[in-house]
Amino acid sequence: MKYLVITVLALLSVSSVFGQGDPHYTMYMFNKLAINPAYAGSREALTLTGHYRNQWEGIDGAPKTFTFAGHSPFFKNKVGVGLSIISDKIGMVNTTYIDMSYAYRIKINDESTLAIGLQGQLDFGRIDWTKADPLDGGDNRFSEGRETRLNPNFGLGAYYQHEKYYVGISVPRVLKTSIYDQDASSTVLSINSLRSYYLMGGLIARVSENVKFQPGALVSFNPNSPFELDLNASFVFMDALWVGASYRLGDSFDFIVQYQFNQQVKAAIAADLTLSELNNYSPGSFELMLEYTLKSDGARYNNIRYF
Repeated sequence: MKYLVITVLALLSVSSVFGQGDPHYTMYMFNKLAINPAYAGSREALTLTGHYRNQWEGIDGAPKTFTFAGHSPFFKNKVGVGLSIISDKIGMVNTTYIDMSYAYRIKINDESTLAIGLQGQLDFGRIDWTKADPLDGGDNRFSEGRETRLNPNFGLGAYYQHEKYYVGISVPRVLKTSIYDQDASSTVLSINSLRSYYLMGGLIARVSENVKFQPGALVSFNPNSPFELDLNASFVFMDALWVGASYRLGDSFDFIVQYQFNQQVKAAIAADLTLSELNNYSPGSFELMLEYTLKSDGARYNNIRYF
């Protein structure tokens, strides 16, 4: 009975993920390319990022997501190009997203840039029905073995970046495609069946000579999911150590630490404390991130980027 309760709670909690289809990140502020194609090239240098999320540690079949992303500016920072490969696993469902991003960057003045982004995607999904443990042993659906689907999609975004603040809006997956649901009238696992809309923003403010304050927010809306709001704030010490916290409305309270080892390499870790009923079965979630930045011409990256 205990395992049945855990399974039901987990499925109810990830139902928004099934409807939404977009992987979720606590440290989205360090991996904006995953949700906004207009971010490509905004670091004004070749940037490579590895990002891993283990959600609801201790629950079998809970989401695990790994992302590799790279992006770089071209043509004197007038264009940005990016590539993201995302592997997302939830129970018997495996989804791989391959996204190519293009951003046209318009320099407004010496301090700010507006970018308009377009993203082309291939979403490859597989569900292994043989791993299911159905309550109804006679359900023919669970004897079908593996089911796969390959779907194209595209996304749009805009990103305005100033030296002291940023704001972005995006729709990562525009088409209402479904990877697993072949029957439009069916209610079985429908990935990407509805669009998700994202609005993000943040700023950097000096507190003292060696301390800065960096608050931010992410709003996401999907007609098939509850309203989602992430509020976060970090203190930046000596342009090297980020220490902060984040609150996800009705879901979790999170701690984030990032360290800039040098001008090229930084690493970050996040720990989520679950606030929902799942906290009776899981201590929470965690994320790990590693980033490497290099000038496109091979020269050293000459200053820290906060966004």
